[in-house]
Amino acid sequence: MKKTALYGLAAIFALSFASCDNYKEPNPEPQTNPQEAILKTDEVEVTPCVTDAPYVLEALDESNQNIVLASIAVPTLPEGYSLSPVVEISSNGFQRVAEVPASVVENEGKYDVCVTPDDLQGVYYANISKGPKAKEIEARLILKAVTGEGKTQMVAYVGGKDNYYGPYKFTVQPFPSTLVIEQNYYLLGSINGWSVEQAVKFNHSSADPYDDPVFTLKLDIPDSEAAEGWWWKIIPESTYVTGNWVDAAYGSFGVAENGDEALEGLLVARTDTEDCGAGCLKTGGQLLLTINIEEGTYAFTSAVDFLYTPGDANGWSQTNSQLLYTSNYADYYGYAVLSPNGFKFCNAPDWNHINYGFAGEEGKLSPAGDAGNLSVAAPGLYWCEVNTASLTYKTTLISTIGVIGDATPGGWEASTALTPEENNLVWKGSITFGGGEFKFRANDSWDINLGGSISDLSQGGDNIASPGAGTYEVTLNLSSLPYSCTLVKK
Repeated sequence: MKKTALYGLAAIFALSFASCDNYKEPNPEPQTNPQEAILKTDEVEVTPCVTDAPYVLEALDESNQNIVLASIAVPTLPEGYSLSPVVEISSNGFQRVAEVPASVVENEGKYDVCVTPDDLQGVYYANISKGPKAKEIEARLILKAVTGEGKTQMVAYVGGKDNYYGPYKFTVQPFPSTLVIEQNYYLLGSINGWSVEQAVKFNHSSADPYDDPVFTLKLDIPDSEAAEGWWWKIIPESTYVTGNWVDAAYGSFGVAENGDEALEGLLVARTDTEDCGAGCLKTGGQLLLTINIEEGTYAFTSAVDFLYTPGDANGWSQTNSQLLYTSNYADYYGYAVLSPNGFKFCNAPDWNHINYGFAGEEGKLSPAGDAGNLSVAAPGLYWCEVNTASLTYKTTLISTIGVIGDATPGGWEASTALTPEENNLVWKGSITFGGGEFKFRANDSWDINLGGSISDLSQGGDNIASPGAGTYEVTLNLSSLPYSCTLVKK
């Protein structure tokens, strides 16, 4: 078994005491002499044991095989102590964490950390996904040794409770699921007087719903209605087409406790015999309801027309920053001048609303008030892509912008470059056009391109008709929305 570098070994076993009922001695004396560590971290060696092949949980369960996550090599444990590692799993960089019961098996002088397929399936289904497709997840370990029981139990952690080994990535093929993801889903409740026939359809991409199980709907909830409680449930298309409620499994979706006011959580499907609860929103305004049928989650987030990009490049001013636009209130796009010294995405022209910062992992956003600033490697103009539903983002440095098409000198094979002005938000060039069409594209690639109307350019827009034969001064303006260009014949 190949050994890999250890993760986070920076401290020693610290001895602490745990109690089942949080019992505390009255007026305990402060500890003045720290207890000597029972093991040093350089005496502990952790080797990941996960494989590249998918773990097919049903097959492993039928053959009574456990999943070995890691192997631990330690010297002889102090008398009376036993290893008791904690295993946590996640599918989103540990923004949401779930603990899986684990056991330790001695193996040729080492200790294998194992989880059963059944335990992993239960935690996976409840916290990560209800979908039948294989999915990559991550596991990490907290190592501890314990002795005694109840109030006399003593726990020693390697490096403390927040010291993790891992993450170890592996693919799980869950037990076969009875979950069916339908083509469309609908919202009903306070929005339409609970009428199935008049339920409001969610938006969805053109992809297969098993490949894209995320559905969204923009809502405008009056504060007066929210104050009284704005109720909601979700039905699939199979219920909607009947025109009435269906008392069958997956006939509707809601929450576990009727009247739950949470803005996000797990969707609960009705069963053959029991209905699910209805949510009761107490937050008004423009909101985006996002449901993920595969993972069984819902979230109400602020639905705004633009995101602002305040940062070091513009004096941390929303009003002086560039805007990102949206067509579905989840995906936002746009050009922005950014600096390595930091920036954030904001959904209002102030700091009093939602400000998206760094979630601790590249490409991940956090709306937490104490989230750190985002950053880029170099100053310049960037194409920004943000998804406020999945809390993800991507920034691409713009090195070139050119005109391309059969109306331009390079045809559809090569861009004719424009020259940026000092702020990189205005690009100019003298272009000789012929008949045909053209577009603007960045970095000599089609990943980022603008088309449509010259007064309203958008990402991936239609080809633009040639202004006619002749040489034109072309000015592309990216400083404000909508993006536009002017063509002045010389």
